[in-house]
Amino acid sequence: MLRGLGKGIQLLPGSPATLFVPWDDGYYVIDPGSSESRTKDIASVGKIKGILLTHFHSDHVLAAKGLTSEEGIYAPIIEAGGVESIGLRRAISFGGYAPEGLIYHVKAVSVKVDHVFRPPHKIGPLEAIPLPGHNYGQVGYLTEDGLLYAADSLFGDKLLKSAGIPYYQNYREALETLRYLREHARDYRKIVPSHGPVVGGRRAEELLDFNIEVVEALPDKVMSTLISGGRTVEQITYRILGEEGAKITPSSIILSSVTVRSVLAHLYEEGKVSVEADERGLVWKLNM
Repeated sequence: MLRGLGKGIQLLPGSPATLFVPWDDGYYVIDPGSSESRTKDIASVGKIKGILLTHFHSDHVLAAKGLTSEEGIYAPIIEAGGVESIGLRRAISFGGYAPEGLIYHVKAVSVKVDHVFRPPHKIGPLEAIPLPGHNYGQVGYLTEDGLLYAADSLFGDKLLKSAGIPYYQNYREALETLRYLREHARDYRKIVPSHGPVVGGRRAEELLDFNIEVVEALPDKVMSTLISGGRTVEQITYRILGEEGAKITPSSIILSSVTVRSVLAHLYEEGKVSVEADERGLVWKLNM
């Protein structure tokens, strides 16, 4: 079940995938994953030195709840509050209190963070590097021999095609992160996305190019929905998801709307859209 990635590093496949990086007599475990049953698989690999989280989303945090480690759990400072608080985690996507099961398909659990850090930061054989965009405080972890666990800074082809609108708290920062990774793609031995194939060399460049293409297209997709008149964020989101053939549910509208709001905010700053209030709520319009 485990896949060797060289230098004693092991990958437990999944969505997200979990990385094991050897150190002394044990492993650092990066992003344990999204099911409680996964806890047993992780514990069976060997002694856990510490658990390293990239960001606070429940699918990355859940399996950490039942694990015991020598050093405890590490999380970047901006993400730590969401790791420990289910309410905060949901509120960031929903805008306030949200009932269980409305937003995420993964069970939400609160996990105590033992070590908070500001990236860049060294932890054993790993360097935590900032990869913001998907989440404001998201980090990746870089090994000494150049393998990068890139978290949700890039996605696999299949996920990008099925999601319709990838989740970004700040799409502009996500694009800057992707361009940075593309520029340095050949510096990494391998890149490990949380949700996607392990890639290196030309394949890494191709996957990053596809991610960049998807993110760069978001402003035009949003503005095209406004050509026929003003729309709310939810209406814009519904239209784009439909055009992309993505599954439309309350959850997909809530999560994809986070990205759409981010795009609209940047378009507003650029003077390309304006916003008005009517009985529908906030209505966004193109500036002609």
